[in-house]
Amino acid sequence: MFFIFSLLVALIPFSIGITVLLLFKKSKLSKVLFLFLLLASFWQVDVALLFAYGVLSQETIDLYFRLFRIGSILVSPTLYYVAYTIYQEEFPNFKRSKWRFVMNKYSVLFFYIWSFIVYLVGWSKHGIDKLILIKPKGSFEFYFPIYGELSWVFHTNVFLFGLSMILSFFISTRIHHSALRSFLFHFLLSTAVGYGIGILNMFPESRLLPSAISVMVFAISILILSNRMHVAIVRDMNKQLDEQRLFLRTVIDLNPNYIYAKDKDGRYSLVNGSYAGLYGLTKEEMIGKTDFDVQLDKEMANNTFHNDKAILSELKGVSIPEEEFINKDGNVMWLQTTKIPIVSGDDTILLGVSTDITQRKRHEDELIHQANHDVLTGLPNRRLFNEDLTTVLMDHTTHNISAAIMLIDLDRFKYINDTLGHDFGDLLLIEVSRRLEKFLEINQLSNAKVYRQGGDEFTFLFPDFSRGKATETAKLLIEQFSEEFVIKGQEFYITPSIGISMYPEDGQDAKTLMKNADTAMYYVKDREKNSFQLFTKEMNQQFYRKMVIEKELRSALDKEEFHLVYQPFLNVKTGSICGMEALIRWKSKTLGNVSPVEFISIAEETGLIIPIGQWVIDHALKQIQQWKEAGYKELKVSVNISIRQLMDKSFVGKVEESIKKYNIKPAYIDFEVTESIAMCDQEVMISKLQELKGLGVSLSMDDFGTGYSSLSYLKKYPLDTLKIDRSFIRGITSHQDHQAIVKSTISMAKHLHLNVTAEGVESREEYHFLKSSNCDMVQGYGIGHPMPPEEFEKNVFKENSLPEWL
Repeated sequence: MFFIFSLLVALIPFSIGITVLLLFKKSKLSKVLFLFLLLASFWQVDVALLFAYGVLSQETIDLYFRLFRIGSILVSPTLYYVAYTIYQEEFPNFKRSKWRFVMNKYSVLFFYIWSFIVYLVGWSKHGIDKLILIKPKGSFEFYFPIYGELSWVFHTNVFLFGLSMILSFFISTRIHHSALRSFLFHFLLSTAVGYGIGILNMFPESRLLPSAISVMVFAISILILSNRMHVAIVRDMNKQLDEQRLFLRTVIDLNPNYIYAKDKDGRYSLVNGSYAGLYGLTKEEMIGKTDFDVQLDKEMANNTFHNDKAILSELKGVSIPEEEFINKDGNVMWLQTTKIPIVSGDDTILLGVSTDITQRKRHEDELIHQANHDVLTGLPNRRLFNEDLTTVLMDHTTHNISAAIMLIDLDRFKYINDTLGHDFGDLLLIEVSRRLEKFLEINQLSNAKVYRQGGDEFTFLFPDFSRGKATETAKLLIEQFSEEFVIKGQEFYITPSIGISMYPEDGQDAKTLMKNADTAMYYVKDREKNSFQLFTKEMNQQFYRKMVIEKELRSALDKEEFHLVYQPFLNVKTGSICGMEALIRWKSKTLGNVSPVEFISIAEETGLIIPIGQWVIDHALKQIQQWKEAGYKELKVSVNISIRQLMDKSFVGKVEESIKKYNIKPAYIDFEVTESIAMCDQEVMISKLQELKGLGVSLSMDDFGTGYSSLSYLKKYPLDTLKIDRSFIRGITSHQDHQAIVKSTISMAKHLHLNVTAEGVESREEYHFLKSSNCDMVQGYGIGHPMPPEEFEKNVFKENSLPEWL
């Protein structure tokens, strides 16, 4: 039966595909060729089914015919896939070639997707309407497909085949590997012939015979071409092996290793040029001499002589991993040597082969250095610190000597790193490390070392250091940071928070000492920064409280434990209340009343300040709305905002939403920022502040004079008001320096067209001094304490109570 014969023909390309896979050890190209031949087999199976009249029902033939059509349809993209595979693997600089725009995985994928769509169309009546039985006279019957109205889709697949051929042909001219280039060219040629024959199947007069010829052309041509390519590859490999053998012989002849032989008296009987060169001699000059004659270091020569005698007497070879060697210039080298005694007749000689491992030794030393030193700053790292500290503690345990650990954390470094970028932060860390090293040198602390723990943390280890000496040194260290750091032409001031633990009183082991130094350091950061603190046992309790505060703070918003109080502002010129500052208070169900001094810094560190700060804004504006609806006089409300909030991308949008939600005029809102904004990228910060100003709100700088005051900053920031910190107001009537600072600040602000608010006003004298100094507004306990909304309504809106001395 012709049906069986056609199926047997279908096995031929499949068998050859398996052969190609094995021939090329399942390389990527062989897998793609196998796929091509497998599809050719499917094509022939598809055609064979049309000869199954009388063997299978017409419905079964129709089903499997449509199923196996995937072979003839996917041959086109697979041809292109073959060319793409060869081009990608063998063409140099593939990613920079202009052909990458047409010869890439996306174009291959496109061809496959379109061909698969063509295949799917064949399942519909619009693609293939039906199969009709054709009974030629004097020949075998077969079914022939009648195409539907979408028959043009199949023609596009023929077009795609032609396009693949053209593109693949041009690609073949770009392949450098001659065997692959020849393979691809002849593969394309034979495939074109085979496909051209296979197209004749579209005519019933051909009796579906061309497909068998076509797949045979595919299979046999690929088999022949694969064998040719395999032979060419093997020939190239053999040629390369011959070249490698020649190269290896040359290398052996010019071996850079040091090869030599000595007799039992230590006289050289054989040396190569490399070994003779170590002594600055020729091979001929070395023969007959001993190490005593050529080695500069006579003690080394003597040791070598006796060691060689021992090897010869024991007749046992040795391998020396490292041995020191002095060359002709007196420089130290390191050799790895194998010495083997060889019995030759009545004599025994010692054969030595040495390899220069000097560079390896240096590299190992460098690796040891890198493992123990920080890559960025070059300072000893945490690992070396732990080793050194362990050594110091072991020594001090024996000799009963005290020691000090000083842990340093840079204040506000994270803001610099986040706003100016990590590259800028790295440059600052490098400058800090240089200054810390210089500090040890200036103060002649030769037995102390500075280490980088990681991030912006550094550690000093002071062996044989008393508590008093540690305190004195910490003060000097803080002074070292009073000078600005210049990075890329910009001046920056950064301060340290220093925690100190002492051995043995604060700990007997490295882990405890570091934990306690860390606790002392965080104690400083929580309070004043730019200071130092020696560890005390009470700090552990405070550290525990901080952890509890952080834990409770995370759920305080959900538990509705926050509330706002309002402290009034007084307009000095009119003598009336003109606004108030919204201040957050926290009454925890677990901890009771928690001071803002405690929880605000923790909220900053953990990022909780963002949702808490937004809560303050929303509730302050909501309260203003309620007072407005109650008919009270509209007063401006001031709200403190942090750098974290400003740097939040959604902050300005949320503020705008709150203003619209509570229908508050932006002119009645003032946002207070601190001088720490000077630590951030000026352009970024100015842009953020201008976005806020764009909403119509006003901006104040809070606590002016306590941080990073600079006229250049004030000129650039879009501020409306300066708030003089309470530390300058306290005792202003008796401190002339405070008076001078306050007057100059007010004068400077006026020249910059800024309003001035004085904080912490508590007495008649302070108020009148500020009034005479042209201060605009005052705030403090003398004007009014922070009050809950109900008390503020009663004391301000209803009674408008003011101190009698106003």
